[in-house]
Amino acid sequence: MASRTKKELRTRSGCRKCRERRVKCPEQRPICGHCRRLGFACRYEVKLSWQHVILSKEYDGYVPRGLPEDLMFSIESWMFLNIVQADFNSHNAQTGFKDEVDFPSTRVTDIQPEVNILAPYPHCLSPFRMGEAEGYLWSYFNDCMTPQIVIDPSFNPYRDIILRMATCSRNGPLFHCVLAAAANQLQSTGRNEYENVMWLHRAKALRLLRTSVSHLVLEEAYEMSCDTSKDQIIASTIMLTFFEISKDCSDSWTVHADFARSFLSSRLKDCGSLNTEQEALLYFAVTYFVSHDILAATGGTLMEATEMVTGMCKSVDKSTVLALTGCSRDLLILISEINQMSSLVGESDWKQLPSLIQQRRDNVERLLHQLHQDVPEEFGSFQSELAIVAEVKRLAAILYLYSRIDGAGPHEPHMVRVTSQILSLIPKISLRTHTGLWPLFMVATLGIRPECDEDRKLLLGQLAALQQTRQLASVKKARLIIEDVWKSRDLRPNESQGWSILQGRRHGAISLA
Repeated sequence: MASRTKKELRTRSGCRKCRERRVKCPEQRPICGHCRRLGFACRYEVKLSWQHVILSKEYDGYVPRGLPEDLMFSIESWMFLNIVQADFNSHNAQTGFKDEVDFPSTRVTDIQPEVNILAPYPHCLSPFRMGEAEGYLWSYFNDCMTPQIVIDPSFNPYRDIILRMATCSRNGPLFHCVLAAAANQLQSTGRNEYENVMWLHRAKALRLLRTSVSHLVLEEAYEMSCDTSKDQIIASTIMLTFFEISKDCSDSWTVHADFARSFLSSRLKDCGSLNTEQEALLYFAVTYFVSHDILAATGGTLMEATEMVTGMCKSVDKSTVLALTGCSRDLLILISEINQMSSLVGESDWKQLPSLIQQRRDNVERLLHQLHQDVPEEFGSFQSELAIVAEVKRLAAILYLYSRIDGAGPHEPHMVRVTSQILSLIPKISLRTHTGLWPLFMVATLGIRPECDEDRKLLLGQLAALQQTRQLASVKKARLIIEDVWKSRDLRPNESQGWSILQGRRHGAISLA
């Protein structure tokens, strides 16, 4: 018998997510192995997605001039279709969709124990219409921003989780968070007409988020099911932090992060009772805030909440951390360990560490040198790119250890060696996303010597290219701090300062995740 071709061996019986990612599905039911590991919602179903109706200029609501050509259609005509096989069952036909769409915000005095809280991701036929202005912002976030936020396009929680949740209710805070983020990005690229719109949607999002938190307190007091409220709060906090970091990276983003840290710590206790979609959101949120918390503490202006961060990081799936941060979960935990040790080292002379701290320090160094960050084949064409990013971050962590715990300056032989290794890999880092910001910041502030003008030129070029990808305030702030450090080293070339040179900078907390 002739051998079957690769095309003939293909199967269409795999789950929807594996087919979208073009990987072979192990087909376990109800959740396949890939989706269980990555936190995806696993469904064996047929799905109809966005339906676009291209309108002619004769239509009264056509889009005015000035919009990009790829978005020249009216959003008035959009309808969000999310139909699965279960929707055709008889019990679903008896349920009107009107009760599941645009659930009106309930006044605090109206909340009663018997109210039925909706599932966060309804699977019924859901007409989702927007006005022209809102539709354009939504399209800009979906089409232009989400592909640039993630490393692997097949794993995009901003598109697959955040936008999907936002469609559930236009009266919720998340919907306005998304529009505020899109308007901010447009305004930062020179579209100043979106500035007022940006602040309007941000104000609505904050007001609705406060209302949601107040309702949640009452729902818990009545012992009602409040998973939907919790998920909206978590997703909205992610997007508000995203907005603040993108806008000006002022210390206000840490306010949202502090709230999220305590809220997520409580939510993790419910992990055993969550469905796969809620787990995916929780893993995304924990990874997002833990990585920001850990890496921000390396910048010299913020202390990590060490008591809970490591535990939260260990609770997240390894593949989720790798896909979102570009490094392994173990590496984040080791960086967190350096942050924790530094608070103890600050109380003693780093030249002669107490024996217990010295043992911890030596153990971290050994683990960093032995760490192998394997990138699974399921990442496909992005496997080699992720491997380079992960290795650069591992080397940056070693540089950080020597500088922060040992007080080593850029002229120390072992610092020169690690810096040289990082600089050799930096040109290979993809700048499609901002995941390379942290190693660029570390090597620029801790490893580059004053006499190395070519190395400085290389790093400034990388930062400029990174800024062109997305107009992020965190990249701008990172460059300001880097230039300040370089000026300090130029003025005092004989002082071999280590990480302490970052302390006391006037720029405030910086996001490096």
